[in-house]
Order: sequence, then structure tokens, then C-alpha cells
Amino acid sequence: MTASFSAHDDPVCTLACSESMVFSGSLRSIKVWDILSYRPIKELPSQNHWVRALVVSGNYLYSGSYKTVKVWSLDTLEVLHVLQSSGGSVYSLVLTDKYIICGTYENLIQVWDLHSLKQVMTFTGHTGIVYTLAILKTPGQTRLFSGSYDKSIRVWNLELMTCSQTLVRHEGSVTSLCVSMGRAFSGAVDSTIKVWV
Repeated sequence: MTASFSAHDDPVCTLACSESMVFSGSLRSIKVWDILSYRPIKELPSQNHWVRALVVSGNYLYSGSYKTVKVWSLDTLEVLHVLQSSGGSVYSLVLTDKYIICGTYENLIQVWDLHSLKQVMTFTGHTGIVYTLAILKTPGQTRLFSGSYDKSIRVWNLELMTCSQTLVRHEGSVTSLCVSMGRAFSGAVDSTIKVWV
């Protein structure tokens, strides 16, 4: 460990990095830190609830909180757009080259067009909080993996906007997903990691 610093008064729920900044999300708070000195740069204007999801992509920061996804400029650190979610608190957030996608407390996955910012789809099927999302791109297909409190992983075809698989192999809530080399990895409260091809 090279550094440790007190960041928030409440638990840190999510982190994201740009080339020069670290962003941390907590209760009603997003803080911005210099990536080299760890000094605070700014606290972004008051959030409405817990900030549980942050993603940096291109020149933008995306944040998920209660019924909202906000789009921030990395240059000005000002909010540019607010997307309204109908699924309660946003727990997970992921981007593709076409879509902004969030998973919610009320078991929904909501999809917005990245360029027009119009909502294009709401996926249903999970029966618990959607804790985690990951994108797996293969030639000719983009798949969204979603992990939930309901112990399942669902696989969504983003070209057809349909659920292509439901994977039920974990014995506890699925809390984390990542992808690499054409495979998806899932972690759960059952203390296991599973690999999906």
C-alpha cells in the first residue's frame, strides 16, 4: 500500500478513474481527487441518495443514484444531462458504443441511446436487485451480462434486445461480473467465482 486517506463520512460504494482524476461515490456525495497527489479537487453538487455506480468513458463521468443517471463533463466537472430511471436506486452502470445501461433496486435494467439520450428499452426478468453489469463483445454480437440478488445471471442480446440465457449456478447473490478474452467471470456471496464461455 502506498497511500490511505479518509474520503467520506459514510462508506465508499464505488470508484472510477480518468487519466488525471479518481472519483468516489458515497451517501449523497461524489468527490473528485487528483490521481497523483490524492488531494481533493472538488465535491460534485449534492446528490439525492447513495451513489453506487460510477463509470468514466471518453470525456464523461456517468453516475447512478436514486432514480437518476447523471452525465458529467470531465473538463468542467459540471452535470450535462440527467436521465430519469423508474427503477429506484441505480446499483450498476455500464456503457457500450451505443448505449448507457443501468441496473436497479427494483429488478430492472434500463437502456438509453448513448447519443440521443432517449430511453430505448427496459429489460425485466430478474426478481432481485441488479447488482452488476458487464459487456461482452464478440464479432457480430454484443452481449450484456447482468448479475442479481436473485442468484441468477441473465445474458441479453443487445442487437435483438432479448434475453438469450438465464444462468443459475450460484447459491447466493451475484455481486460482481467482469469479462476478458471472450469469457465472463461472476462472483457471488456463495464465495465462488464461475467462468462462462
